[in-house]
Amino acid sequence: MIAIPDAAGRLAAALGGGPAAQLAASALVEADALGLPRFGIAMLDEWTVDAAPVPARESSQAIGWLDCASCFAPLAVASATLDLAEAARQFGVAAVFLRGVRGFGRLAPFVRHLADGGLLGIAGAEGPPFVASHGGTRPVIGTNPLALAIGQGSERVVIDVATSTATMADIRNARASGAPLPEGIALDGEGRPTRIAAEVAALLPRGGQIGSLLGLVVQLMAGVAGGGRGDPKGRGVFLLAFDPSRAGEGIDWQARLAGLKGDWIEGGGHWPRGGRAAPEAVLDDDFVQRLDTSLARMTIQPGR
Repeated sequence: MIAIPDAAGRLAAALGGGPAAQLAASALVEADALGLPRFGIAMLDEWTVDAAPVPARESSQAIGWLDCASCFAPLAVASATLDLAEAARQFGVAAVFLRGVRGFGRLAPFVRHLADGGLLGIAGAEGPPFVASHGGTRPVIGTNPLALAIGQGSERVVIDVATSTATMADIRNARASGAPLPEGIALDGEGRPTRIAAEVAALLPRGGQIGSLLGLVVQLMAGVAGGGRGDPKGRGVFLLAFDPSRAGEGIDWQARLAGLKGDWIEGGGHWPRGGRAAPEAVLDDDFVQRLDTSLARMTIQPGR
């Protein structure tokens, strides 16, 4: 067994060390700790020793577009997050659009990092068409997760949701197990509702029209404005951050956030935390074996 910080530290060293490697490693290890292995160190299958360096944003600009097709995706998103935080403090608001991004896992750790730095962070990722529009019969957008975080400590809120009723991983798992799907989440190739995973041609949007429109927002930002839509090299991702302390004197945004949290909870609501593993949590021996195997492969030098 291994503690989360120790596992993340070992992985960060293999990814080259430094803040971006630590953020990427922590995000991957946390996914495994939360029982989401497809978003965890399984992503290391896409790591290559000759992965390109993460492109840098032009320091004089508050907004940037980066081609990350040759980069290890979790490291690219982590590096962009760190750079975005610096830009948001410099300009007050900043954004970065990534394209050619392969699978990188969950959005929550990256927007959470922005919130830890006193910023509001928003992120979204588009992907290959697999979700129908509300009232539609064929796939037109991806599962298009959307995340937001603001605040620190107990007041921090982290929202990380898919805009579809399920994920592609859910469908793959159901196909492998033969388990029936819940009612009302998928359509077959004829646009008819189905509970058979092998027949699924499209998922439905979460929450009907609202989920459909949120998915469209992500597609417009990451796919259209960011240039990711239709890119055969990978998906489009956007990251946005702004500094709420720029609101001006007399506006205590942290007190307002605390007040909102109190009202929300008193009204019977759940204050979302975005799913974070407890620091004292440990990962089992199966994880350790998978981590050791991945680290051994990552340390093999080319030509040996």
